[in-house]
Amino acid sequence: MQTMANGLAGHEADFYAYVATSRWLQPSGSGGGNEYSNLNEGLPYWFNGLVPLAYGLNDPRLKAQVQSAANTVLSFQAADGWIGPEVGSDRNMWARTPLLLGFIQLAEADSNWTGRIVQSMRSFMSITHSMLSNGGQGFTNCGSGFDCSWGQARYHDLIVSMQWLLENHPDAQGDSVIWDNMGMLHVQTHFRWDAWYTNGVYMQVVSDPTTGNPSFPFLHGVNVGQGLKHPAVIRRFTHNDSLIQTAHDAVSWTFTYHGSPSGSILADEIQRDAAPYMGSELCTAVETAYSLAYLYHALGDNDFADRAERTIFNALPVMLTGDHWAHQYMDQPNAPWTNNSGGGNINGPGVFTTSSIGWATTYSMETFYPCCVVNHPQGWPKFLSNSWATYGNTGLVHALLSPSTVTTNINGGKVTVECSTAYPFMGNLTYSAVAASAFDLYVRVPSWSVSSTSSITVNGAQTSLTPDPTTGLFKISLTPGISIFTLSIGAKVRTEPRSNGAVSVYVGNVLYSLDLSPISTASTFPHHWFDGNGAEMTDLPFPQLREYYFQGNGNWAVAIDPSTLTYNPPSSSPQTPFVPGTDAGSVFVQGCPINWGLYLGATPDRVPTNPSCVGGRTTYRMVPYGQAKVHMSELPVVRLA
Repeated sequence: MQTMANGLAGHEADFYAYVATSRWLQPSGSGGGNEYSNLNEGLPYWFNGLVPLAYGLNDPRLKAQVQSAANTVLSFQAADGWIGPEVGSDRNMWARTPLLLGFIQLAEADSNWTGRIVQSMRSFMSITHSMLSNGGQGFTNCGSGFDCSWGQARYHDLIVSMQWLLENHPDAQGDSVIWDNMGMLHVQTHFRWDAWYTNGVYMQVVSDPTTGNPSFPFLHGVNVGQGLKHPAVIRRFTHNDSLIQTAHDAVSWTFTYHGSPSGSILADEIQRDAAPYMGSELCTAVETAYSLAYLYHALGDNDFADRAERTIFNALPVMLTGDHWAHQYMDQPNAPWTNNSGGGNINGPGVFTTSSIGWATTYSMETFYPCCVVNHPQGWPKFLSNSWATYGNTGLVHALLSPSTVTTNINGGKVTVECSTAYPFMGNLTYSAVAASAFDLYVRVPSWSVSSTSSITVNGAQTSLTPDPTTGLFKISLTPGISIFTLSIGAKVRTEPRSNGAVSVYVGNVLYSLDLSPISTASTFPHHWFDGNGAEMTDLPFPQLREYYFQGNGNWAVAIDPSTLTYNPPSSSPQTPFVPGTDAGSVFVQGCPINWGLYLGATPDRVPTNPSCVGGRTTYRMVPYGQAKVHMSELPVVRLA
């Protein structure tokens, strides 16, 4: 998060047009400001991520950015309650969704803002009620030139903010409006995920991966990432417990048929199948991680938390340079180079479904489309803010594991718990708790942990772990005062099956990639997202802004023998585990070179089945996927004599 604050995310408010000079920062209807689409989502996306980044780090500079934006947006709120720059028929619901998610986080983080935000949101609830009652205005019935599908496919995220109001700031006279709004959104939408995740409806393989497919809103990767939480959100106000199974089906089917080994969703930008040349958006990674965290809080199944960690520790960092000043728009499970078009011409072969240009895999300020520039900052911060939870009135839960500190009130007294760890690269988590009264601390033990090498040590006494089989939680009852204990989570190298008989290699929740020792073949100034072949942006205010192309410097056409896998843990706690070259652990495996062709002459094709060696037995090194900016993570299998 500190790297993110020092990088692009923490400086977009200083110069990036779609944030610094957004339409949201101009008077409504003035026509001023910059946006990349008429959805006006740029600043709301950014705000949704900057609030938890600023307050998670307690960073005065970033908090000033957040507060300035919030003050300006709230000052321009219309008399009828509408929030945003649109007027008349241009009003549509979608961009309010990430903005309100940012507002509720700000209200929680800084009580000085709570009253103003709650008042603003309740005023917006009133205009929302009027618009929905008027034939779904701005939701299913948008003005000419506006695509209503985005707000409809993501309506449940707007409901999250409504439920926050009901739970935290109830109003005897105004709550009925919110209940009506939730019901109207749910009834009016043309795109309900609970209907999509039904046998006979859900598409395991998509034969028409184009925007003309009537099911496009259900196939778009970012929509899918956000849609995973839909059944749990809707269940909270309909009390329909059949949606619990729907939520499990949604996650299971999505990752079985369209999941990447890094924990994201293969959809570039539309789902097709699970071919390792398919791409996955950076936006998809952060939205998927947030949905999975939400599902763990809502339903308590350890699988959701395991998947949230996998996404955040693999799919997110692989798409960011070590300094977080550049990112990819698309990542691929198998990507030995970061440009699929060849010769520097972005208009290469159509590898992907809609974002077909090869430039989408390069690292830059904005490659192909700006949504991920403004949306990616929510990744690490929302993982942190969702990592702790209460358990009844007497319990505190460390749900998503990471180094962090929480201070709250439990069982009538103040509690502060600090977790020091290099997890997920090392398995020890040391907890220091200071409590005014007795309380129960629950720590989550991942389902992949090795029970024989997992334990907890309290005051020098070591005991084995017996976590709850559903939630993965293990309870430690603590007395008032200071308590120190260490949780040790055992992990081993293992494989998981992929298509065509391939495997992916993991240690704990860290995915490993063939080490291709990449070299940077170009380092230039960034290009505009809408003109990748045009002039470079040489007038940017930060010299760190560059465009990078990476080329693997080793043989990528390799098959491995999983029986030979060995794991070397890091020699010490890695401080920058996602920076290439950092010792964050490594895996060694024996294998051999094989014949492996290219898809459209641009990127590794599907994994060959039953490959044969075309060279001698070789020992290969594998490194954490998050630091392997070029990588091979789905590898064919051979059995070496």
